[in-house]
Amino acid sequence: MSKRILIVEDREDNRAILRDLLSNEATRRIKGDANLGANPIIAVTSYALSGDEAKARTAGCDDYATKPLSPRQLLAKLREYLPGEDG
Repeated sequence: MSKRILIVEDREDNRAILRDLLSNEATRRIKGDANLGANPIIAVTSYALSGDEAKARTAGCDDYATKPLSPRQLLAKLREYLPGEDG
């Protein structure tokens, strides 16, 4: 049985650290799973500093997008990973 933990943090800087730590762990686990590893992972963030895209890709993300992201941009990004789909 899978276990889940909810972490509640009231400080934004600590939330950012936790997000980075947990999302890096999660993408590696997804990519390492034979049933899930082929699924694309796209990091969408407003926390975009120099080097963040490289960190996301190193963590296992297939693509990276920064906010604000318009619905049109998001759909275009998704279509890159869903060839032949009309959306």
